[in-house]
Amino acid sequence: MEPFQKKVPVLHNVNVAPGYFKMGVAFPELGRIALPGQFVMVRVPDGRIPLLRRPFSILRQIVKGDEICGFELLYRVVGKGTGALSKLKGGDTLDVLGPLGNGFSCQDGIRSAFLVAGGIGITPLYYLAHFLCHQKKVRPSVFVGGKSASDILCREELNDISAQIRITTEDGSLGEKGIITSLVKKTIHADGKPDIIYACGPTPMLCTISKIAADHNIGCQVSLETVMACGFGACLGCAVENARSRGRYLHVCTDGPVFDSRAVIIRS
Repeated sequence: MEPFQKKVPVLHNVNVAPGYFKMGVAFPELGRIALPGQFVMVRVPDGRIPLLRRPFSILRQIVKGDEICGFELLYRVVGKGTGALSKLKGGDTLDVLGPLGNGFSCQDGIRSAFLVAGGIGITPLYYLAHFLCHQKKVRPSVFVGGKSASDILCREELNDISAQIRITTEDGSLGEKGIITSLVKKTIHADGKPDIIYACGPTPMLCTISKIAADHNIGCQVSLETVMACGFGACLGCAVENARSRGRYLHVCTDGPVFDSRAVIIRS
């Protein structure tokens, strides 16, 4: 199905933690078909920032009654583009293109899953956790890591769907002190391995998770975060090395952003 491109109204844009915002967008056509792991390219359309579109993972559908009326984004302010985005209010207009890319693959028969998020990487994984709980009747273990407590997002939302939440912070301000990959490894040793691991976060984290999965013969899907300008594979800005075809590349925007961890070379 071809993606939609439309100027649509912002429903809300709320500061949920220092530097982090949650934005609701009224776009029912897109919300109805977007899959966990897919993304949108957005742009503030009034010329405040004459820059290219930016990619954002979809956090969840917005449902009112029995109707899907749009979707939510969760984003971190890191520069001019996201700074301009953070200033939008309900009723303002946003230029949205999507849904783009592939999503996470959830095979029938999955009984246990580890979802491993680093910081803002929780965004597509929350959507996946909701899908697993409601559509697959699987209660996932969600591992969330960050530098401090303010980087641990979506705790209330995860509690609402009864996901098992495990948290680490580097400064020890919430959960266990340390990094999330160490907790994943410790949990596997203590409780046994899951049927599958899904991960999204910083590149070093994805490298380690991919190795843990390989060492324990666990299927693993990773959602890659990278710079992209078009969303269609034309700009070549999001190329990643193909592990199965030496010297060839895959595009995060069209071949991903979700990959089997054995299919790509992730360099930290």
